[in-house]
Parts: sequence; structure tokens; C-alpha cells
Amino acid sequence: MKEYLINKRAGLALLVTFILVTAVVSFVVSPINLTGKVSDHAGMFFTLLTDSAGSRGFLLTLGLLLAVMVKLTGVNRQLLAQLLQLGVILVIGFAAKTGLKQMTESPRPYTEVLAHELLIPQPEHFYNLTTEQQTQVLIKVAEKVSPWRIQHWQGETDYSFPSGHTVFVAICLAFFGNILLQRKQYALSAVLLVWALSVAYSRLWLGMHRPVDLIGAASFIALVYMLTPTFEGISYKLQQRLVQLVE
Repeated sequence: MKEYLINKRAGLALLVTFILVTAVVSFVVSPINLTGKVSDHAGMFFTLLTDSAGSRGFLLTLGLLLAVMVKLTGVNRQLLAQLLQLGVILVIGFAAKTGLKQMTESPRPYTEVLAHELLIPQPEHFYNLTTEQQTQVLIKVAEKVSPWRIQHWQGETDYSFPSGHTVFVAICLAFFGNILLQRKQYALSAVLLVWALSVAYSRLWLGMHRPVDLIGAASFIALVYMLTPTFEGISYKLQQRLVQLVE
């Protein structure tokens, strides 16, 4: 068990660093004015960041990181085991994210703006509205909110906790970061950490999440990553089976 955790300590260390820095940054920048003016440069920058870990771009990001991993490690006996481990963590992470959102029913931060503008009585009330009613409420508040933020509010009307984007970046940080640090790729590890932190901040800036959503997501993935086996035994048996079939 000790050796098992030692092999994952680099990834876990990156996650702990992510959680601590996110907590500090969240405290420093809070509260974020969600109705303030936004330049197109800032809006586009944060949108691209958040899309890199969202439904529009996470597959591209994942493919890029996998390409970097294969470039560094080559196609070896451990590759299948690593892919199995990554697949399991992704499935558990996203499935649990969906379940936790339904369990906690935490309103997104932008619903507080809607309540403040007297468009709904309480933030929780937003989720009692029909899809059409939600759209109408968001159209009304669009006069006071940047379109860079409104487009995300309209695109994500589900609950807030935990952050799905942070679930993805935390998985990437733990899994790929562990591999990078084991191979002493410190510059690439730093870039990965900065990207993960930037995506997390973009979720705050856009009004999609609170700090607890980000920290909760990363903490959950740290636990999943720590408990997920390496699958080396299963990988070896599968490879032996494939060799037998080829022969």
C-alpha cells in the first residue's frame, strides 16, 4: 500500500497545490462583480479557458495530453494499464459529478444576481421554472450582464456543486501531472498546473461556481485517484490474450 501511494504522490501533490492555491485566490478575488463591464479580450480569454475543459473542448484537451504522454513514455507494456486507469477515473468522476449535483441541489452563483434584480424571489426558485421561463428570466437580466457571461448562464442551467470542469482538470492534473513529474518534465507540469488553476478561476469569473464547488470537486478526485488501482495485472493478462489471438 505504501509503494502504491508513493507511485501516485506526484499527482496527489499537484492536486493539493491546486486546492490550496484555489482557496487563496478565491479568498483574494471574492466577491466577483458579475454585472460589471467586460472587455471582449477578457470575455474571449475566459471563454476559451472554460471551453478547454467543457463539453466543447475537453476531448481536444484530452487528446493533446494523451499525445504528449505517448510521446514521453512510448508505446510500452504500461500504456494499456494507464489508459484503463484513466478511463475508470473519468467514468467515476463524471458519473459522481452528475449524481452529486442532483443530491446537493446547490444553485449556481448567477441565480443570486437574478434574485437581486427581483426576477426571482430566491436563487433556489430558478430551478422550479420551466426551461422556457428560465430563458425568459436570463433574457431580462442580459441588459445588465455581459454577453460573455450570459451565454454560459444560458448554456448551463443545472446545479452548481461540484464543478464538472474542475473534475476534468483535476483528473488531468493528477493523472498526467504524475506522469510528467515522474519523468522530470517540470516545465510541462507547471504549464498543466497553471492551465488547471486558470480554468478554475474562469468558472468563478463567469459566475458559474463558488470556491467550494471547485475545492470539493478537486478533493473528490484526489480521493478517487488515490483509490483507483493501477490495473497492471489486468493489462498484462489482456496483452497476453491478444498475443495468443494473433499467433
